[in-house]
Amino acid sequence: MRLPQVILDTTLGELYGQEDGPEGRIALALSATSSEIAPSSKVMRNSKFLYVDRPFCSTPPIYSRNERAKRQRTLAIRYLSVVPQRDAFCAGCLPVIIFDPDSSGEDTGHAKVEAKKTMSNLIADQRPKTLDFAGPEEISMEANGIDSLVARFALDQLEGLPLVIDLDTLYFLNSKQALSESGLPSPKSVLLELNDISPAATECCSLCMSQDGESVIPRDCTGVRGRWLRNRIRDIVDHFSTQPIPFVLKNQQSFGGGGTFLVSSRADLSNLTTLLSTQILPKLLSGVGPCNAHLNPATLIISEMVRDPVGEWGVNFFVQRSGRCMFLSATQPIANPTKAWIGSNISYLAHDMLKQKFTPIMLEIGAWLHSYGYFGPCGADILEEAGDKDRTTEMKIVDLNVRTTGSLTLGLLKGHFSEHRGLHHATCFSITVDKTRETFIETFAAEFTDGKMLIVGWFDDAASGTGYGFLVVGASDEDGLGEIAAKVKESASVVHF
Repeated sequence: MRLPQVILDTTLGELYGQEDGPEGRIALALSATSSEIAPSSKVMRNSKFLYVDRPFCSTPPIYSRNERAKRQRTLAIRYLSVVPQRDAFCAGCLPVIIFDPDSSGEDTGHAKVEAKKTMSNLIADQRPKTLDFAGPEEISMEANGIDSLVARFALDQLEGLPLVIDLDTLYFLNSKQALSESGLPSPKSVLLELNDISPAATECCSLCMSQDGESVIPRDCTGVRGRWLRNRIRDIVDHFSTQPIPFVLKNQQSFGGGGTFLVSSRADLSNLTTLLSTQILPKLLSGVGPCNAHLNPATLIISEMVRDPVGEWGVNFFVQRSGRCMFLSATQPIANPTKAWIGSNISYLAHDMLKQKFTPIMLEIGAWLHSYGYFGPCGADILEEAGDKDRTTEMKIVDLNVRTTGSLTLGLLKGHFSEHRGLHHATCFSITVDKTRETFIETFAAEFTDGKMLIVGWFDDAASGTGYGFLVVGASDEDGLGEIAAKVKESASVVHF
């Protein structure tokens, strides 16, 4: 089946290339990371730059080997293949590094094949070169004509490689504490900071001394580490338990539907207390040590809840080296019942109006990022509050994603959808289906051949017979968009981040 070629309005390669700098030839490292599970034998679990994602919040303390292998496989496919493909779709001329999700550590080449299939939908001039490696330590810079890397996340294993933005700075700029102390318009917040670190395992009980590299303090620890952990958890729980309801509690670094908790009732507070005490805090507090204490990875942020917002937006823009900001899009997020992001909607007809509306706050954010030497893509999650009778609405930044975002692609497809096909509305979301890429395309042949549906990330897992995809769908109006999206979701077993 011959599919129409996609022409993006612009690409990351064009945006990075508009100003010369000392970074030389740039490549993008777009993989996500986990502090809960090592995605593969060559992509390690992050232990310095701690991230609280959904697996970190939901993985039970004890589970079977088969369950762990299943969780690892699913995470590897999403973090090392589908998500990097989705963002690589916007890369243009920049090379993109893809890590193989095969848990054997052998370079099977399947991830590269999948990425090439996805990128083949783009016109040749906007098609990135994909470089497939087993893991970060296998990256060969000089042999592939690379001088420096742009990292989407602060992967521990990227330390020591030449980076456009160093990992400490990248981690800081994405932290919730940085936003709360930035002076940018955001909800009022209180920080719960960890003022010390746990004693070393060698100073504790026999159970801790026999851990064999495991960093989490055992639940049955009877020594100084166990007492330290129980005391710190008690202090934290006591503090946020006295907060007036409603409020929002956030971990320092979170993504993918993990680490942010809305507390609207006493029942919510009780559930959060249990989750933090038994699941999140034991791992998070145990993970703070001499190598990362300066990053404040265990800081918790309690912020006021924006009640009855009149608008919820995801604003994408690009900060150039000079500090100049280029508006790309304003989308409306789609959340699941737990308020985790699963996709976004965009109206291309509203682009100019939204650009004017969000340019002032975009410039504020851009100036703050520029003051730390950052340049590159950024996404801002913004809630719009109703003002007083004589005032316009007030903008509150509730999160900054100083990296490529899941909705970035939407803003670059205005020409493809709206101008060339009259499809003025679009949505993006990820799916899991019991179909291969080819079978899924055949199922929606009319939508694909008309250019209404695009695959911007896909991985066929032969072992499970499952296809993991990320789609962008366009329609002439909101009703049509809803019909196509519903049709797709009916054929999917899961819609997820």
